[in-house]
Amino acid sequence: MRVPIVDVGNSKGIRIPQAILKQVRFSDEVELEVAEGKITLRRMVDPAFVPDFASISKLDDESIQWMLRKISGRDLITALVGADPPIKAAIYRNLSARVMAYVEPTVARLEEGDARDLIIERSRNILCEALMEVVKD
Repeated sequence: MRVPIVDVGNSKGIRIPQAILKQVRFSDEVELEVAEGKITLRRMVDPAFVPDFASISKLDDESIQWMLRKISGRDLITALVGADPPIKAAIYRNLSARVMAYVEPTVARLEEGDARDLIIERSRNILCEALMEVVKD
């Protein structure tokens, strides 16, 4: 993609389209590196941030949505069983109404059972996903 270099005060700059910014998830600052005639921009990562399950409730919605696209529904449901309310709230607010209508009651039902119920439900979901692949082909 070609982009024009524009005047920014006494400096020069480029405009990065919003669609590209969303893909790379830049925040307000980036790391800029120049090497071998190339300029590289990298997303800034807080070195003090240690990603763990508890940190999900502190993430912005865009990061949570990115994470949700990377995991299966069965893994999401399993992870939410017994999770703290702020974590559930952060996840639930980023689900579509259709997905939420399935996930929330399923998590609630599994929380009332025991580990055996959870293992059985997870295994059945794996089988159903395999069945969906067979039906599609």
